[in-house]
Amino acid sequence: MKLASGWAWFKKITSKSTDAQLFFEIPQASSHLHTGLPLNTSPQNPAFELDRAQAFWNSLLTLVSLVLRWSFKLCGIRRACALLVLPLVWVVFNCAQALDYPSKPIRWVVPTAPGAGTDFTARKFALIASEALHQSVIVDNRSGGSGMIGLDIIAASPADGYTLGFISVSQFIDGILTQKFAFDASKDFTPISLLASTPLVIVVNSNSAFKNTHDLIAYAKSHPNELSYSSGGSGGLTHLAMEVFLSQAGIKATHIPYKGSGPALVDLLAARVQLTFSTPPAVIQHIKADHLRALGLATKARSSLMPDVPALAEEGLPGVVISTWYGLIGPAHMNSEIVQKISQSILQSSLSKTVQDAMLSSGIDAQVSSPEDFAKLLSFEKTQWLDVVRKIDFQRDR
Repeated sequence: MKLASGWAWFKKITSKSTDAQLFFEIPQASSHLHTGLPLNTSPQNPAFELDRAQAFWNSLLTLVSLVLRWSFKLCGIRRACALLVLPLVWVVFNCAQALDYPSKPIRWVVPTAPGAGTDFTARKFALIASEALHQSVIVDNRSGGSGMIGLDIIAASPADGYTLGFISVSQFIDGILTQKFAFDASKDFTPISLLASTPLVIVVNSNSAFKNTHDLIAYAKSHPNELSYSSGGSGGLTHLAMEVFLSQAGIKATHIPYKGSGPALVDLLAARVQLTFSTPPAVIQHIKADHLRALGLATKARSSLMPDVPALAEEGLPGVVISTWYGLIGPAHMNSEIVQKISQSILQSSLSKTVQDAMLSSGIDAQVSSPEDFAKLLSFEKTQWLDVVRKIDFQRDR
């Protein structure tokens, strides 16, 4: 009698909807959960979190009732319940974890020294993420090994969403070139979002005799091997970018690698080296203060980020088109709902005109993407930079 009454109870619950209706209702509710935007709500709506939670629990209960209904018919109540318990516990645990996230401060590991372009941009986005997620975001600089020390820390951290990594293309490149640490986005990390992109700029000390790239190239050709340039590390973006520039210009210069772009910039400001490639966020204030001079952007055309600086393509170097990007990653196997919540929260906050204007004034072009699009970018970048390495016949300094 108890089994019969139990079945009657579940039948009563599910009888209000046809099977077809149930199948349509579940994806609809789930889609709102994945995008973080339930029907008729927005992140500015105070009921946003409540409506999102309701959408989740409604879809979950509908799914459970459908599974039970057919399981009882096919397997009997005891076997059906046994088959359902473990998966249901797993689903409830993971989704409840996502709804509660974040319940404590989040650490962003930045694999560069303080003062570098990656660090500067990370701190800008940390403020956005903190406001979007209503939780403190702590920037933790872990430089060394061309970013490998920081990447190791990220990869070894618990996949609970409370230790994430803010990386640039420079650490990504070094990761794919380092034999002891192969960067594989699908295995070692969880791609969360591309956050920004910006072209590289070649800069010299403001006291330098070089007023433009033509002066620089002419001097290098008449004074072989007298030029020296700094980079954030052997095999990093600023190193490879300069090698591409030197190859295109037909000149040579001595490479002096540093432990991060911050120290590399410090020695340029002190005139211990003669030039470097950097990012607008890292140098724009030094240029405004007349401590550095920008000779050219590694672009095909002038950029709104630095409209007074010529594109290197204008200077007769069309093959030097190089940008850096900044992205957020986590340890492998992160909860997909937490990943989507982080990505969507930052995206919505970054769309405001106030944030966009503030970013552009700092030399940052905010381009927040989905986790899936960021994963595709990482795959493309890996192929592209391995091709560049082959073309310039790069050999890592030992």
